[in-house]
Parts: sequence; structure tokens; C-alpha cells
Amino acid sequence: MIHRPLTAIFSLSLPRKVRLLRNEFVPNDKPTIFVATHIFYDDIAAVLCCLRSAAYLLIGVESDDNLPPLKERVVARLNGVIGVERNNKQSRTEAFYEMVEVLNRRGDILVFPEAAWNFLPNAVVAKINWGAIRVAQHTGANIVPVAVNIIGNDYGVIIGSRFEYYNHTNPKDAIDALRDKMATLAWELISLNPLARRENLTYEYWLSHIREQYTKIPRKDQSKEESFMHRLKDEVSLGEVLADLHGIEYKSMAVDYEQYKRIERLIDGWNKPVLL
Repeated sequence: MIHRPLTAIFSLSLPRKVRLLRNEFVPNDKPTIFVATHIFYDDIAAVLCCLRSAAYLLIGVESDDNLPPLKERVVARLNGVIGVERNNKQSRTEAFYEMVEVLNRRGDILVFPEAAWNFLPNAVVAKINWGAIRVAQHTGANIVPVAVNIIGNDYGVIIGSRFEYYNHTNPKDAIDALRDKMATLAWELISLNPLARRENLTYEYWLSHIREQYTKIPRKDQSKEESFMHRLKDEVSLGEVLADLHGIEYKSMAVDYEQYKRIERLIDGWNKPVLL
């Protein structure tokens, strides 16, 4: 009963119009886990506006410093929230069973499996956690990929068709296939914007976008937020390796811009072809 008035509140609170460009999902008699891309502050509200029925939101709640303003927390509570401390194993376990309980009550859930805003310049979708697939296997729920992005002056959303996770016996294969589905939808949204050459976009352009998003949640720390992004065990990036080889500390773009550019130059030099 509360879903429709809540989505009206979400719509009025957003600075841009939300456009549902396509919805390929045909509901069945099963509850659904919607897995969405995560690239800017308002994408949670934009996706919730496009869902036909209410969906509990899985959201990180590490500390008061990491939370959105009070008004938005109240609206989120009315919508339905499952809180999780992303680096706390016990909290993740509790969130898992809360999700199972919601789905067993025929409720739907919205998750953002990238775990943090994807500000990676070379990844359409960041690596994702397999928690949604694990919950779906436990409950028999649907999994439906969703992509969201800024299209011109609006927010654009595409809801995909059901992802057949049960066809994959290996968890890694299932995750890779789901990420591919999400990336295909995300790339479709990207392609709706005017063409641009990467060489014509400055570091300052991307940095300005990142800083704009982080100003919307005071005290939100980018370095801490990026630490929540999913990585395979013992995985390190090329930038981290090269920084260590040259005896400098690895820094993200918004934390130390000059250091970030220095590391980027190291990466560019490493990737140049060797002429024999």
C-alpha cells in the first residue's frame, strides 16, 4: 500500500526525471532479487521508482558518518531496509538470513552487488559479490539485473529479464555471467549518450564528477568506500603493484589527485607496446 506514495516522494526528491526505458521482467509466482548497477548518489531512488512493487533495500550501515540525511533515512525505513556492515562477517550473516526471511514472506529485495559506487574508469560494472546468488539458491527466488545511468538530463533505467543462475554449477561462472548481463544493460545506457573520445576527456572532468557525488553525503570517505568493493582473495591492482615497485603510496583519485596521476602515468608506461 505504501509503495506508490513512496515512489512519488522519491520522484519529487530527485533532481532529474526518471525514465524507465525498458522492462523485460515478467513476474511469476516467485519473489525477486533485483541486482542493480551503482554509479551515483540518486541511483537507489531512481531504481525504486521503476519497480512495479515494493522491494526491501539492502544497504551498508557502517557508521553514522556513512549515512544519508535523516529525511532520506526515514523514507528508506518506510520502504523497508536490511542493514549490513560490509566488513563485518557476523553482520553479513545476519543480513543473509534477513534476506531469506523477506523472500520467504514473498517480498522482493533490491541489492547493489558492486558494494560501492563504481568510479572505476575502465569497468562498466565492477566485480560483484555472489551473495545475491547464494540467497536465491537458498530460496528459489528470481534474480533480475538492472542498469541505471544518467542519460542526457534524465536518469535512465533498464530492467532486464530473469537471470537463470541455476544453469551455473560453479559460483564464479554464475557471478561472471550475471556481471556480463548487468554490463550489457549498462553499456546500452552509456551508448544513448553522445559519442565522446576518451582522449578528449580530462582527469579533472572525471574527478569533478566523483567529488560532486561525494558532497551529497557529508563526511563520506572515498578511500573507505572503495575498500568495500569486491576483490578476489589476495587480488591487487596494477596501479598498486607499480606504486609499490616505485616506493610510493597508492592513492585513489579523490584522496590525492597528484599522486593518482603519477600512478596513472606509471600504468600508461607499463602498457606501452615494446618494439622489437
